Amino acid sequence: MKHIAVIMDGNGRWAVKRGRERSVGYRFGARALMRLAEDFLSFPISTLTVYAFSTENNKRDSKEVSNIFSVIASFLLSEVFPFCQKNGVALRFIGNLDALPDDLKQIVESNPAVSGEKTLVIAINYGGSDEILRAYEKMKEKGIVRPTEKDLYDNLDTAGLPMPDAVLRYGGYKRLSNFLPLQTIYSELFFIDKLWPDYDRSDIEKVISDFSDIKRNFGGNNA
Repeated sequence: MKHIAVIMDGNGRWAVKRGRERSVGYRFGARALMRLAEDFLSFPISTLTVYAFSTENNKRDSKEVSNIFSVIASFLLSEVFPFCQKNGVALRFIGNLDALPDDLKQIVESNPAVSGEKTLVIAINYGGSDEILRAYEKMKEKGIVRPTEKDLYDNLDTAGLPMPDAVLRYGGYKRLSNFLPLQTIYSELFFIDKLWPDYDRSDIEKVISDFSDIKRNFGGNNA
């Protein structure tokens, strides 16, 4: 296994269950992400992708969207950037970054260049259908008239990254919600009822353990 992708769902519900404002859940969700990032250092995988904000999330109340972006901006500067620099973790962002609020876009663009054996990928303002449309626009600009499958994948946000071997979704729902639709065509899917702020290292360890028992044929014989 090289790559695990995580859908960090249930932050707002986590807060509401405790009689708190939904925005509180996003702050606790950010703390859970940092716990995962620390654990990632010792997991036997090279790439970790997390779904932080989808294009569909923009349909939420404008105040909530603003709160989410504020939490993301704050934690990138205070936690994520220092963590990646300290531990030699390459950081990459995917999604429609040009459509982010100017202040958050500037923070994302200030991502310090770090190279390492491990890569943390954060999906912000990401939607699979939007990514595919943007990939086609890139190919048109390059003069690619009849794109091949390789052309398509080479122009996705995830170009150069290994495909996710497994996807783990928190929050109890059994769907991918427009998350990496092309990249996950052969991913093993795992779902957990636990809400994201309650993340525990054992959640990922179980996925890694269960994955090791799965025979993967990618459409070949004995699939």
